[in-house]
Amino acid sequence: MACLLLLGFAGPPLYGLAKVSPIRLVRSDVNSIGNAQLWLALGCFSSCAFVILLVADDWRLAAWVASSFGASLLLFSMLAYGALRLLAHLKTSYFVVRFALTMHIRRPAFAVIQITALGLALMALLMVLLLRHDLLPSWQSAIPPNAPNRFMTNIMEDQKIAIAQLLEDAGLDRPAFYPMVRGRLTEVNGQPITADTYQDENARRLVDREFNLSYTDQLPQGNRITSGHWIEGDAPQISMEAGIAKTLHLKIGDQLSFEVAGERVEAPITSLRKLDWSSMRVNFFVIMPPAQLRDMPQSWITSYYQSPQHESLDFDLTQAYPNLTVVDVQNTLQQLQSVLDQLSNALGFLFAFTIAAAVLVLISAIAATQDERYRSAAILKALGASRQALAKIALIELLAIGSIAGLLAGLFSGMAAWALGRYVLEIEFNAFAQSLMMGLVFGITVCLLAGLRFMQRIQSASAIECLREAQT
Repeated sequence: MACLLLLGFAGPPLYGLAKVSPIRLVRSDVNSIGNAQLWLALGCFSSCAFVILLVADDWRLAAWVASSFGASLLLFSMLAYGALRLLAHLKTSYFVVRFALTMHIRRPAFAVIQITALGLALMALLMVLLLRHDLLPSWQSAIPPNAPNRFMTNIMEDQKIAIAQLLEDAGLDRPAFYPMVRGRLTEVNGQPITADTYQDENARRLVDREFNLSYTDQLPQGNRITSGHWIEGDAPQISMEAGIAKTLHLKIGDQLSFEVAGERVEAPITSLRKLDWSSMRVNFFVIMPPAQLRDMPQSWITSYYQSPQHESLDFDLTQAYPNLTVVDVQNTLQQLQSVLDQLSNALGFLFAFTIAAAVLVLISAIAATQDERYRSAAILKALGASRQALAKIALIELLAIGSIAGLLAGLFSGMAAWALGRYVLEIEFNAFAQSLMMGLVFGITVCLLAGLRFMQRIQSASAIECLREAQT
């Protein structure tokens, strides 16, 4: 991958350099681009797209990443140019400030390239930082420390009281039992459906197995109605989890048919619910009125928290009631925690690489315009500008680039982190001010680090030396 990207991005200038004649170099006529180089430039972007596809291993994901990157590139460029135009109209009596801002407008393409390149690098940097220090800890803390770590299924109606008493005698809280009816989805709006009806793999798996249906007339704890209205009365109706409805392309008003123990159960969807999966409580995709499922074959399910000192309780329960199935999810939670810790460490390792990339990107962007900067410095020195004035001009130019790039990176990384938390991790993220502040600090710091050597050389060089630097 590295060789492919190196060939794609370094190939065009090397190919063009091989075709430059000495006389064109003397005349400084090396800026024209031939058709062959344009094709190579196209090849460099194609190589980048190919690498994204190779890493994503899914053309849809690769298309989203590539299009998102392209859209971010275009948006950053437009906003950077707009910010530079606004700064150019800034009224100030300080010559160094006015000259530094004017220099950006004289070469807007180079300034936009610098701001865009640094902004995208900083955005990646801030995303890694926010993901590691804000989103992941928030996601980890979303599961309460005393969340249920046991699920007990296949409970019979006449066993509920005895099992509840056994758990209470062991020092645990009295559990809540929920009815569970097994049913297979067979029709939607009168049309038979099978796994072949859907192309999405998740939808195919859902349709290919039985659903765990339940009934109640009270909205379960941790459930929130997002569309429609909650169950009212005994008329046939269904309250469905919003995520599974989206996967199966279902909506309010759709008529669903389930096969339960050879009998047909039919009802329309009247509400969609959002569930709190982090609570580790018992949740159901499909809930109906009690009158619709009460007489169907059913078992009961419960969840509860069991401390490590009660490890023998699982064995006692299954010995007393052999029909029970006790599922220990504690090990699963610990494994998930271990994966998240490893992900956090990997993001920290990536953080260091991203900082280095941001500095290298800006150094390259500054190097692309240093001939023009040296030429301007030579003219100013010939006109009597002091070393301090030149240093201040270079400093203001770097501060302008770093501030604009940092603010753009902070804004868009905050928006991306909010979307990731809201729609993927299902947690709230409200650190926009922190994101903007970090973007501003990182942008200015990286600019000063990358431009420190350039500032020192401009300040110490004479006018003749600056011209020589511009020519070489």
